[in-house]
Amino acid sequence: MPLFWLGLFAVGLGAGTLGALLGLGGGIFLVPALTLIFDLPVRTAVGVSLIGVIATSAGVASVSRPGRGADVSLALRLETASTAGALLGGFAAGWLPQQTLALLFAAVVFASAIYTFLKTRRTAGPASGPQLEDLFRQNYRPTHWRAGLAAMGVAGALSGLSGLGGGFIKVPVMYSVMDVPLGVATATSNFMVGITAAASAMLYYSRGDIDPLVAVPTALGIFLGAMAGSRLAPRLRATTLRRLLIGLLLVIAAQMAWKGLSGG
Repeated sequence: MPLFWLGLFAVGLGAGTLGALLGLGGGIFLVPALTLIFDLPVRTAVGVSLIGVIATSAGVASVSRPGRGADVSLALRLETASTAGALLGGFAAGWLPQQTLALLFAAVVFASAIYTFLKTRRTAGPASGPQLEDLFRQNYRPTHWRAGLAAMGVAGALSGLSGLGGGFIKVPVMYSVMDVPLGVATATSNFMVGITAAASAMLYYSRGDIDPLVAVPTALGIFLGAMAGSRLAPRLRATTLRRLLIGLLLVIAAQMAWKGLSGG
C-alpha cells in the first residue's frame, strides 16, 4: 500500500507540474494514468482528477507574483459559463456514450490546436517574432466575448464529463480568440479550472465516485507539482510554451480519436 500511495504521489507531481506550465489543470494526464497504470475504474479516475484539478489551481495561486498571475476579473466573467457547463456535464456523465464523448473531445482539442497554430503564424511579424512575445503583457483588452463565453461553456461541460478541467480549451480560446497574452491566459486558466472542477466534483462525491485514499496522495503531489510548474513558467520563452501547448493538444486529440473510433 505505501508503494501504491507513493506512485500516486509521483504521478500527481508530474501532472501538477505540466498542468501548471500549460494551464491545463493536470487532469488531462491523470485520467489515463490512473486507469492504465493503476487500473482504477474510470469513474473513480475522473473524480480523483477533478480533485487534482482543484489542487493544481490552489498550488498555482499560492505562488503567483504580482503581474504574473491570473486576470481575476476576466476569470470570474468567463467562469459563469464554465461553471454552468460543468454542472450540466456532471449530470450527463452517467448516460452519454463514451465513444461519442471521445470523438467530440478529439474534435474540439484538434480545432483548438490548429486555430492556435494559425493565429500564431498570422500575428507574428518580422520585427516582433514569437521569441519576443511578452507572456504577461498588461496593456491588452479581451475581445470576442460571445465566442469566449460559448467556448467556456463547452470547456465546463467537458470538464464535468471527463474530469479534465477544461484548460485545454480555455488557454487556446483566451490566447487565440480573445487576444489575451499567453502567460496571462495560462495563469487565468489555472485559476478558473479549480472553480470549474469544484462544481462537478461535488456531484461525483455525492455518488461515491471519489476514493479519499486515492485522492489525497494524488492531490498532494499535484499541489507541490503545480507550485514548481508555476515558478518555472515565467522562465520559459513564449515560443517554447506555445509549442508545448500545441504539441500536447495534437497528441491528446489523436489519442481520443483513436479511442472513439476503436470503441476502447
